[in-house]
Amino acid sequence: MASRTENATRNIIWGIIEKVMTLLLPFITRTVLIKMIGAEYLGLNTLFTSILHVLSISELGIGTAIVFSMYKPIAENDNDKLCALINVYRKIYFAVGTVILVAGLAITPFIKKLINSSYPDDINIYILFLIYLFNTVIGYYLYAYQSAIFTAYQRSDLISKRTAFVSCISNVLQISVLFLFRNYYMYVIIIPLATIITNFMNAYLARKMFPDIVCKGKITKEEKTGLKKRITGLLSYKIYGVIFDSVDVVVISAFIGLTELAIYNNYFYVQKSILGFMMIITSSITAGIGSKMITNSVEDNYKDFKNLVFAQGWICSWASVCMFCLYQHFMTWWVGEDLTFPFSTMCLMTLYFFIPRLTNMSYTYREAAGLWWEDRFRPLISTVVNLGINLILVQIIGINGVVISTLVCAVFINIPWGTHILFKNYFKRSSAEYFRHIFFYFTVTIIVALITFFICSLLPSEGLLFLLVKGVICCIIPNILFWLVYHKRPEFQMIIELINKIMKKIKGLKSSKS
Repeated sequence: MASRTENATRNIIWGIIEKVMTLLLPFITRTVLIKMIGAEYLGLNTLFTSILHVLSISELGIGTAIVFSMYKPIAENDNDKLCALINVYRKIYFAVGTVILVAGLAITPFIKKLINSSYPDDINIYILFLIYLFNTVIGYYLYAYQSAIFTAYQRSDLISKRTAFVSCISNVLQISVLFLFRNYYMYVIIIPLATIITNFMNAYLARKMFPDIVCKGKITKEEKTGLKKRITGLLSYKIYGVIFDSVDVVVISAFIGLTELAIYNNYFYVQKSILGFMMIITSSITAGIGSKMITNSVEDNYKDFKNLVFAQGWICSWASVCMFCLYQHFMTWWVGEDLTFPFSTMCLMTLYFFIPRLTNMSYTYREAAGLWWEDRFRPLISTVVNLGINLILVQIIGINGVVISTLVCAVFINIPWGTHILFKNYFKRSSAEYFRHIFFYFTVTIIVALITFFICSLLPSEGLLFLLVKGVICCIIPNILFWLVYHKRPEFQMIIELINKIMKKIKGLKSSKS
């Protein structure tokens, strides 16, 4: 069996390849969609996707709980237990798909109420919503549970390969349809077809690689009780995720309009693209972290935690500096000045990205430790506060109110409370050292961002050439400044050793293939 480092390395490599394919091509597709048929269609796309994300709250985080439950039987080679867990997963997912289908059909007659502006005359929004609903439901019905096997075995790279392939084909087809027919129905129908093909491919591979893991058997009463407890804890996480990721979109559509929603989604798409690459690392190491929590001491895991906080802090700080310096220039070049937000909104969007990412390793460790039950109240409180502030501020200051509500919850609720849960229940020590480090990284990043922004501001803010030049500046200046500040810290030395270890593993993977 491959080592944790080798699995994580493989997952990171293929995760990057997948993200390039699933972000670059959709970016081109999105651009063609805006240019060929208009931003309102993109707004509808965003609205319907978000509504169905709200309905997916019925999934309750079951997948995460199942994967966590698999860590121990995998370590003990208990295939019977794995088969029973997969069997439970399959039955629950079928029920979830049915709940989403019924709920989606129930709200279909009220879709128009969620749009505070006109929409394109050449489409039937009810038919369009039903296509999106079908795409969501079919994902639950067709072997979605099989992906848990790859995640638990730290072989998400295999899913990444197939996702990248199908994404490439589907986006090429969508671009072709937009150029040849300018037909939004034909564009949308490709989405569920891609979902069906991807799920069949993953199911075939799961049967081939893990023939002994099939849907059979039952879990014990004690295991069922533990699983219910984890799912109950995860319910609050699920509600929180839905509110932050989807309800904001519905609020913008209902109170402001589809065009503004499209602009917001374009900015958010850039963030999601960058975050997608960052999440490759965290998702690739989460299973390994969970395994180490079973086999290693708390003290060893705390040392790893500090090193990973530093590494992620560097990466997200650099990404945030790039965003702060390039965001407006890029958006103007991409979609035009008419579809950009004011500078103040851009600054808030950058903080919207930076602050949660800087502290995200705390969430990763809470997830790997399975502390959902202990942390069950925080997401619920944060959800209520966020929604309340959101509904008030969006009517006063528009889009800025939506972003500010998220920042308030992150700074005053999610970060301090969530970190306290981790340190109290797992590390069993004060979190003061952690917050000192976070505050230091935050301060350094703000200073570096202002210096880099000043240098970039000396260049014109228009044209692709100057955008590329600024991109080069953002690659060099921030990292030099970070190195000057951080290179003597022990966490830096540990990360260098880890990178060298990963590079050796990459060379080993290449040589074994050759």
